[in-house]
Amino acid sequence: MKPNFKMLKKHVHVSCETFDKLVIYFDLLHFWQKKMNLVSDNSLLEAEERHFLDSAQLYSFCRKFNGNILDFGSGAGFPGAVLSILGVPQIFLIESSKKKCNFLTIVRKETKSNFKILNSRIENIQFLNPSLVISRALTSTKNLIAMTINHMLKSKKIKTRKEARDNIPNLLFLKGKTYNHELNDLPKNLKIKFQTFPSITSVESRILLYSRKLYDINEY
Repeated sequence: MKPNFKMLKKHVHVSCETFDKLVIYFDLLHFWQKKMNLVSDNSLLEAEERHFLDSAQLYSFCRKFNGNILDFGSGAGFPGAVLSILGVPQIFLIESSKKKCNFLTIVRKETKSNFKILNSRIENIQFLNPSLVISRALTSTKNLIAMTINHMLKSKKIKTRKEARDNIPNLLFLKGKTYNHELNDLPKNLKIKFQTFPSITSVESRILLYSRKLYDINEY
């Protein structure tokens, strides 16, 4: 059964060409899941909403930022590959699993996309001068920030951890029902204040945005 991406198209403009690419991606996910176990079997049954729509809802946020976007722990390409297909440029998908990177290579080729794939642990990648770091279902907000700070320390312009904290890039995380606990668990010395936005796929989930320039909620 082919997806219609009805809800996705309601929230994001999707051209016929983009729609065709999403369908190709959807079909590849179902085909290769049998060989690679890319996502949970339960979530595969609802992949159109649980993976594709959930990822696509970040598009309106990502298009506000210029420069390199790093997707920490991209897995089977959610959200980075979906956002790239929708038109977000300069996305680096960072994934430590070789089999998942092999799958992403197939997706990139078959959808004629231009996202970059880095088969590496996050701590081992070279400095990529990120404008925005995104992540979905990888680890806690506290850990994601720590990973980002450690990445910023690789910059030749940054010498201390304080400088890394002060120059942390924009952050955009998809979070489940524990989001409030994660926010309360953040170190007090971090000068980071997240804006929270409702998720269109779950009433309990939130989109967390830290932007060096605070945007009005109505802009999204």
